[in-house]
Amino acid sequence: KGFDVPENQGSLLLSGGSFGLLQEQLSVQRKVNDQYTFSIDQSFTRSDGYRENTALNKKTFQTAHRWLYSKSSEIRLIALYTDLAYRTPGGLTESQMQENPRMARLAGGSTPSAAAQKAGIRNKTFLGGIAHEVRMNERLSHTVSIFGSYTDLENPFITNYEFRKEKNLGIRTYFSYKNGINEQFQWQMQLGFEGQKGWNKIDNYDNEQGTAAAPQARDNLDNTQSSFFYRAMVHLYKRWTIEASLGLNQVEIRYQQRYPQVLNPDGHITFGSIWMPRVATSYLLGTGLAVRGSVSKGYSPPTIAEVRSSDNIINTALEAETGINYEIGLRLETANRRFIADLSLYSYMMENGIVRQLRDNGAEYYVNAGEMDQKGIEASVWAYLLPLQNNGLIRALRLQSAASYNHYRFGKYQADGHDFSRNKVTAVPDRVWTNALFINLPAQISLNVSHNYTSAMPLNDANSVFSDPFHLVQLKITWNRRINQALQVQLFAGVDNLLNEKYSLGNDINAFGNRFFNPAPERNYYGGVKVFF
Repeated sequence: KGFDVPENQGSLLLSGGSFGLLQEQLSVQRKVNDQYTFSIDQSFTRSDGYRENTALNKKTFQTAHRWLYSKSSEIRLIALYTDLAYRTPGGLTESQMQENPRMARLAGGSTPSAAAQKAGIRNKTFLGGIAHEVRMNERLSHTVSIFGSYTDLENPFITNYEFRKEKNLGIRTYFSYKNGINEQFQWQMQLGFEGQKGWNKIDNYDNEQGTAAAPQARDNLDNTQSSFFYRAMVHLYKRWTIEASLGLNQVEIRYQQRYPQVLNPDGHITFGSIWMPRVATSYLLGTGLAVRGSVSKGYSPPTIAEVRSSDNIINTALEAETGINYEIGLRLETANRRFIADLSLYSYMMENGIVRQLRDNGAEYYVNAGEMDQKGIEASVWAYLLPLQNNGLIRALRLQSAASYNHYRFGKYQADGHDFSRNKVTAVPDRVWTNALFINLPAQISLNVSHNYTSAMPLNDANSVFSDPFHLVQLKITWNRRINQALQVQLFAGVDNLLNEKYSLGNDINAFGNRFFNPAPERNYYGGVKVFF
């Protein structure tokens, strides 16, 4: 965001809403001349939260710059800083949720409550990067970018108090070649390398009512990732596109256990060298009708948070997720693009799927669940039901709708003496359906209505507990008024959860003590003003 600035422009937003919500956003974009453009975005959000122990305070600052210092070369720079603090209320049992959905997790046995431990997250992160692109000629170009991040995270949790410092540095470089031999045969390719290095220092202490006390564990984990990649694409006879790519990926983690003292404090985890091929094609059957298909190999190594989770144990047995994905699809567009429909079917057999588990004290850890059979159908429609017109009550009417069916099942999966083979994959709903209706009314008034249906989903691997399905409806009305050539004002108001559904989001998966549920807000309201200049 911010690199393409066609003209000087800016906006200021002020809004407020239920549960103490207050939000401010400022955006400024400037085109100094044909060579240099920049943007600055700043925001502030605070909220008391719906539940006990859910206060939020977030500040962000982002800037992007683009400098065309010659006809064939440019430099792009981006920087982002966030300062985020929020409380975490913890999960409730079903009976607790029905009794009082706004309560935080209660004390249980020797485990204190979330409020008593002041459970929450404080995260300060800086992200930055600089990229240089040079076009050597009309066909060949080279791009190199250097990027990095620094995170200072504090996490008072119910069972411990964690301090985490994360530093990352990376480089990406590639050559791109494009050759339009003629209109009937065009092709391009990219050849490059990407590498990242991370340094992670994680210290855990006893949590005594929101204060770090005696040490529990102190570890260093350094991760290295590298990828060589090649991609080629051919476009034939203005209707057939063929794309192929190949990557070689390597990931490893080196760790040092600084506390407590152990016999062998240093170690090394490697996930091997994985080849990542992909082949895809699309063909235009006729005017506005295209068919496509692809075959690709997936690879996802465990993250640092999964290898060294909140139970303070470095899991050297965790393996990377891999698998083969097959997908076919069909897309239809009318000549004027008033109607667009898209349908896709996919099948992905994942090996070594990573699943979250919880210990008795609430600390999390991760295991490989063997195979996961993931099949699905996705369909979407975009339709201009009524094109823009100058008369009548409804001046324009546009609909977007998307539906998906997810047939996700475990393969052979056994854990802690239990057999979960062929169960539904935890936290994946069978059906999701979303709709959005955009209505233009007279006097520059517009109405947006959105709807989301999510079916029941299993909350544990045993499939003995399910969430309830829910329909979430949101309504927003806006009024625009141009004051002069340089100034425009927009007033808006909205309702979230219009139907006042009782539902849970961000459920705690495989939770101990049946504390699966995190109740979402009831019907709530917001409104504000946005000024464009």
